[in-house]
Amino acid sequence: MRRWIFRILIVAFLWFLAGRIAEIEKLAGILAQGKWLWIAIAFLLQVLYHIVYTGLYQSAFSTVNVRSRWRDLWPVVFGSLFINVVAPAGGTSGAALFIDDASKRGESSARATAGALLVAITEFGTFIAILIVGMCYLFTQHDLKSYEIIGAVMLIGTITSLSGVLLVGLWRPDWVRRLLSLLQGLLAKLANLLRRQPFLDKQWAETTSSEFTEAAGAIRQRPSHLARTFAIALGAHSIDLICLFTIFLAFNQSVTFGALVAGYSMAILFWIVSPTPQGVGVVEAVTAMVFASLGVPGSKALVIALAFRGLTFWLPLLVGIIVLRKVRSFRTEQRTQAKVAEVHLVAILTALVGVINVVSSVTPSIAYRVAIMKPFISSAVRHNAHLAAALAGFGLILLSRGLWRRKRVAWIIAMTLLVISLASHLTKGLDYEEAVIVAALAMWLWSLRSHYHSLSDRPSVKQGLTVFAGAVLFTLFYGTIGFYLLDRHFSVNYSLWDSINQTLTMFFEFYDPGLEPVTHFGHYFANSIYVVGTTTLGWSLILLLRPVFIRQPATEAEREHALNIVKQYGRSSLAALALLPDKSYFFSSGGSVIAFAARSGIGLALGDPIGPESDAYNAISEFRKYCEAHDWRPAFYQTLPDHLDLYQSQRFNTICIGHEAIVHLADFTLEGGAVKPIRTSVNKLTKLGFRAEVHNPPILEPLMEELRMVSDAWLTMMQGSEKRFSLGWFDEDYIGSCPVMVIRSDDGTAVAFANIYSEYQLNEATVDLMRRTKDAPNGTMDFLFVSLFDWAKSAGYDTFNLGLSPLAGVGDESDDPIVEKGINFVYKHANRFYGFIGLHAFKEKFNPEWSPRYLVYDGARNLLTTAYSIVSADSGESLIRSHLRRRGQLKVKG
Repeated sequence: MRRWIFRILIVAFLWFLAGRIAEIEKLAGILAQGKWLWIAIAFLLQVLYHIVYTGLYQSAFSTVNVRSRWRDLWPVVFGSLFINVVAPAGGTSGAALFIDDASKRGESSARATAGALLVAITEFGTFIAILIVGMCYLFTQHDLKSYEIIGAVMLIGTITSLSGVLLVGLWRPDWVRRLLSLLQGLLAKLANLLRRQPFLDKQWAETTSSEFTEAAGAIRQRPSHLARTFAIALGAHSIDLICLFTIFLAFNQSVTFGALVAGYSMAILFWIVSPTPQGVGVVEAVTAMVFASLGVPGSKALVIALAFRGLTFWLPLLVGIIVLRKVRSFRTEQRTQAKVAEVHLVAILTALVGVINVVSSVTPSIAYRVAIMKPFISSAVRHNAHLAAALAGFGLILLSRGLWRRKRVAWIIAMTLLVISLASHLTKGLDYEEAVIVAALAMWLWSLRSHYHSLSDRPSVKQGLTVFAGAVLFTLFYGTIGFYLLDRHFSVNYSLWDSINQTLTMFFEFYDPGLEPVTHFGHYFANSIYVVGTTTLGWSLILLLRPVFIRQPATEAEREHALNIVKQYGRSSLAALALLPDKSYFFSSGGSVIAFAARSGIGLALGDPIGPESDAYNAISEFRKYCEAHDWRPAFYQTLPDHLDLYQSQRFNTICIGHEAIVHLADFTLEGGAVKPIRTSVNKLTKLGFRAEVHNPPILEPLMEELRMVSDAWLTMMQGSEKRFSLGWFDEDYIGSCPVMVIRSDDGTAVAFANIYSEYQLNEATVDLMRRTKDAPNGTMDFLFVSLFDWAKSAGYDTFNLGLSPLAGVGDESDDPIVEKGINFVYKHANRFYGFIGLHAFKEKFNPEWSPRYLVYDGARNLLTTAYSIVSADSGESLIRSHLRRRGQLKVKG
């Protein structure tokens, strides 16, 4: 839930920022006009202000017996400003952040609430004294407006209300308890309506009211702490006043003490009572009007108001979004999500900076700046700088996707392009505005360098660099010879050096200095160099950012290690399939193994981690990190319900994808009306002379050939191909390693077979391949399974697993997730293509117990990609290739 809150806050901030971009641009221009020494002093005063303001919360919390440290509170101070802007609620959303942070540190939420109230009371209370001075000055100057009086009355009402809450807790604790009990009752009814557990503990109202009353009493018993808190609040306001005076000095404007206090008091007043978030727009207008009415020139009044607002609001707001991830409310996995959101935000900004680069490169430079540069930089250099900025911009746009995926190569190239962009903007026309933006993004990107750890595919990187180097050499040879020997097709006679220079310029800069083809072939030749350059650079970039491919199978040592772990800890129908040669392996530090395949950017694990129960959480976490380092998104296919809470605690999404049919052998019987069709089939085939044989490994060659014939006939009949990953396939080494049951007709011909394997630590048998010939009589598969049950029961097994019934039983309940309801729709309406219902009906007649199986995937946005990767892994080849082969257009050996 908290990760969605953080994402919503980011989106809200971007929306808010987009609506105020003109104001931010104006602010940057205004600050550039002032004296930088005084502006720097004002900036340092704001740093001091936030140090003191953080101390205000620390003092208030100390007064109500809530332990806190300054270093823990300062991120919350900036984060609360950000929260108050994007989630305006009269300042309560920012206060809620302090309360939640205290709760995460193990402190009482009720006491923290009392502390936050105390901060508001002392801050507003001390401001009242400043406001009275300011209003008196305005009154003496005959400049006190009605809206200023109304604002003051609203502030006094706010202080009275906040103080009243503490006084009620002190004098009427039973009122607090009744109010909280009423709130708890309403929330309990809401939880019942939503069919959820109660949101609050039964003792919540009693405990919270008691703690709040104790906190209110602590304030009364500690007058010295209360006085210290008031003194700190007054000190913070004093620093802000001095900061405002410094801004007057920065813009060469004198001001009296009375006018300074009056303007400051109105700015803070409408910051508090304004209907807009944090008084955006209102504070600036009111402050400028007050100063203008007191004799400050209108233009200077507006400049000073905007500069003060920039230092006290906009800069702290930007700090707030950066440090919000340090707040304990976004700890551990929440902080991880905040970091991911920050990486994604930087990727978006990189693309935007790329657009700025391109637009700036095609926009004429400002004339007076060019005049300044003329004595130092030639026009040719400036032209090349324009071109470099454009190319760097296109590169940044292309790299933004790689940064989103946290590719290390993308980060390195992006940092290089940002440095080139910075130099280009300054060289092409002293465009310091763009240079500042680029520099800020470069510093932000540098601060996030540890998050760009996703690897690219090394062979692809090598191939990309080889392609690029080969293209450069080929084009250099091709272009140089062409320009040198074919200069009659151009208006210029090229020397050998000119030919080399012309070719390199066109290849890297897509620019033709003085190139004027005079024939059709000349145009064709020039365009061919552009095509080679564009194609090569684009393809090289794609190869550099490619996810890691697994080209080599697991080593024998890895397979041996995996086998030992599966034998010791395997407890599912997928345990044996984890050992098939199409799997790669990840070994956790705690002794678990995860069998997986990398498909379509997904690290797709087969089932749950196999290993010690105590290592499950750690194995899931380490596999996620392993996948992220290889630029894959992790997913787990056909997991048991046992570890759903562990997956969900690590931010995975889960959906049910079907049920496994498990037959309890002790309860299975052929007696009774419910199994009459099965009994009829078994009796019929028995009378016809059919029999079942079980062959233990090793499987001899003559029998293996019979099984292959049955398998080939089945594949032809089904018009399908061998599957992989979650199923086995006809491989002689695999079939020969496990018992096989063969159904033979009266003349000894093999008409059906199934291979059997155990589930190691679970006393359960299961089948993988179940195949028959086209001319096998009806009921053959019933006969096969009843024979399997008899064999397994005699072998001492408790249960027999019939395998997964895909999509069956999913989304049937009214409160099931919408994704599962979509699966239910597919199950009911796609039967003609996949036969889901028929397969479920076949297994249902054996009266099994149905055990749910789940798909665990990394976020809703990756669900379709994960589904595609499952189909791709099960098919064992690309879907296009598989489709063409089925159509007979491409023959591939299965």
